[in-house]
Formats: sequence, C-alpha cells, structure tokens
Amino acid sequence: MSDLLKERTPLVIAAEINTIRHQAGKIILTSAVEIGRRLQEAKDLVPYGEWGKWLKESVNYSQRTADRLMQLWEEYGTKLLTSPASDSLSDSSLVTNLTYTQALILLGIPEEEREEFIAKHDVESMTNLELQQAVKDRDQAIQEKKDLQKDLDLKSSELAQLTTQAQSLEQQVNDYKSKYTAEQEKVTLKAKELETVKEELPSTSKITELEKKLKDTETTSSVKTLEAKFSIHRDNMLNAYNELLKVLTALDRTDREVKEKYRENVSTILVNMGKMAKEWPPAIQTNLAINSNQSKGK
Repeated sequence: MSDLLKERTPLVIAAEINTIRHQAGKIILTSAVEIGRRLQEAKDLVPYGEWGKWLKESVNYSQRTADRLMQLWEEYGTKLLTSPASDSLSDSSLVTNLTYTQALILLGIPEEEREEFIAKHDVESMTNLELQQAVKDRDQAIQEKKDLQKDLDLKSSELAQLTTQAQSLEQQVNDYKSKYTAEQEKVTLKAKELETVKEELPSTSKITELEKKLKDTETTSSVKTLEAKFSIHRDNMLNAYNELLKVLTALDRTDREVKEKYRENVSTILVNMGKMAKEWPPAIQTNLAINSNQSKGK
C-alpha cells in the first residue's frame, strides 16, 4: 500500500482530475441537451406570449439560458443521443467526446463543418482558451479569404474595364487609319489624273493649275492626318489623366500623405505642360539673336 502511495505524483493526480473533469463536462452536456429537448417540447405546448412567464415560474430559467439549451439540443441532439427518447450516447460522431463548454464554443462553427474542425484540431485535448482561439483564427481566416476574393473581384472588374477601353482605343486607331488610307488613295488618284492631264494637255498653265490643286489636296490630307493623330493623343491624355484621378482617389482612402505627394507631382506636371503648350512651338533663335542675348547677359 505504501508503494502505491509513493507512485502517486502531482502529474498523475492532475491527469486524474482532468479526466474526471472531462467526463463531468460530457455528462453536463448530455444533461443540457436533454433539458433543451424538453424545453423545446414545452415551448411548442405553452400558449403564445406566455413562454417567458412559464420559464420563470416553472424552471427558473432566463430566456437567454433557455435559448442556449434549446440550441444545444438542436445542434447536438441527434448526434449525442441515439434517438430523442434515449439516454445512451452514440459513438458514431466526434461530438460525443465534447464537454459542455466545448460544445458551447463550437456553436460558432456551422454544423456541416463542425466534425471536420474537431478532427483537424484534436479538440478533445485542447483547453477551452485554446479552442476559443482556434475558432477565432478560423473566423479570421474566412474573413481574410472573403476580403481577398473581394479585392480579386475588384481587380478583375478594373481589368475588364481597361480591356474594354483598350479595345475602344484600338478601334479608334483603326478607324483613323482607314480614313487616312482613304485620303491617301484620293491623293494617289488625283496624282494619276494629273499625269493623264499632262500627257493630254501639256499646257504650262494647265499643269500649274493641276499641280496647285494636287498640292492643296495633299495639304488638306496632311492636316486631316495630323488632326486624327492629335485626337488620338488628346484622348489618351484625357484617359490617362482620369486614371490618375482614380488612383489619387484610392490613395486618399488609404494613405492621404502619399496621395498629397502625388497630387502635387501631377499638379506640377500639368502646370509645366500648360506653360509649354501656351507658347509652343518655341521660337527658333538665330546666331545673331543668341549673341545678342549673351551680350545682354554680360
């Protein structure tokens, strides 16, 4: 007998206590589920509007406590008990090894995911604090996944918009090219007509007149071509400027200091571009003008 007493250590005693506590928790959970089942049965029978009064007078339960017990029955009843009328535990589910507190914590896990969560985290060997943290980590991971998916959807939407804009610009370029080609064909046709006229009527005055007409046509075509190029570059600048404004708007929501830095940068660029455009093209300085400016500088 003395040898047996000597073998008992604090570690052994702690293991015994934890085993008893876990078994007690399972008994409490089974009892809570049975109470929840009977509360649900009573609620279906109590007249409408008298449920709270019945709880207080008959079983001295608050509405919150009763709801929690009925929820335990709803979530765990069919897995903890072989049938609603049986008091024996079923071994077909991992939830049969839960304690009352663990079962309450796991109410935060959807029923269809609960057993997988229990198996994955070895819930039976976890403390209540560890289990609460595991549930919290799961919820946080799910939220982060939702946020990431939301960001991906937003990026996909932005990419689709940019693709549409690029296609639109490409179509505009093709249209301008088509117009340019048509104008070039007209110029070519006029040139051929001029050659024909020269062969048929080699009059100097007529040739001069036709050459002037051809030159005017070429000038008009060149102007239209430059106008088309101007429209393309202008639209590109406007689109790029609108995209810069969108970026500044997004930065304003995330980091206003960075936004302000880039806003000033954009403003400086626009001011400088405005000054250049106002006096463009710059005057061509001759050697005489350059020497004069240098003399004034002295």
